[in-house]
Amino acid sequence: MKKLQKLLLLLFTGMLILATDVYSQVDLSVDFANRYVWRGADFGDSPSIQPEISFAAGGLEFGFWAAYATTGNPDGTEIDIWASYTFETDAGSFSLYATDYTFPIHHTGMTGSETWFDSEAHFVELGVGYAGTESFPISVFAGMFVHNDDDNSVYIELGYDADPVEFFLGFTPSESAAYGTSGAGIINAGITATKEIAITERFSIGLFSSMIINPYSEHAHFLFGISL
Repeated sequence: MKKLQKLLLLLFTGMLILATDVYSQVDLSVDFANRYVWRGADFGDSPSIQPEISFAAGGLEFGFWAAYATTGNPDGTEIDIWASYTFETDAGSFSLYATDYTFPIHHTGMTGSETWFDSEAHFVELGVGYAGTESFPISVFAGMFVHNDDDNSVYIELGYDADPVEFFLGFTPSESAAYGTSGAGIINAGITATKEIAITERFSIGLFSSMIINPYSEHAHFLFGISL
C-alpha cells in the first residue's frame, strides 16, 4: 500500500506541475467501441464507452482513462491514472510510463457496494517505450506490474506503423496469472486500421478497426469503433 501511495503522490505532483500551463495543453476524447479488448483479452463482453482527459507540458504528460461496459458488466469497468515522460531524439522518441489500473471490488453485503480505493483494486505498471522515425516506423514497449501482482507480469509489444495501418505483436516472457499463461507466450497479435473523417474545419471523427488474435488462449476479436 505504501508503494501505491508513493506512486499516486508522484502522479499528483506531476499534475500540479502541469497545472501552470494546462489550458493550452488539455485534450479531451471519447471512444465508442464494440468491445474493450486489452492485450488480447476481452473485458466485459460488451460494447464499451471509453473517455479520456490528458494534460501535457513539454515531454511530461498525465491523464485519466476509463472504460464502462454498456451492459453494466462490472468486468468491463475500469479507471486508470497514467503519466509519461518522452525524450525526443533524432533517432526517435523514448518514453517512461507509470499506470495505475483501478478495478472495482464487489462486496457481497446487503448494499452490494463497490470500493475503488482499496489497495487490492489497484494494479501498478511501470514501462519504457520507443517510437521510431518516419523512415524507421518501429515501436517497442515493455511494461512490468510492480504492485498487486505476485508474478510481476511482464508484457512486451513490437509495432510497425504503415499509416493508416499498424501491425503489432505482444507477448509475455514468463508465467503470468494476469495474462493467463503458464509460461512464455504470444497473447496479442494483429492489425489496426484508422481513418479520419472531417466534419468541419475544426471537428472530425476518427474510425478504427482491429483484428486481434490471442494465439495462447486461441481467441480472436474483431474490434471497431469511433473516436470523438
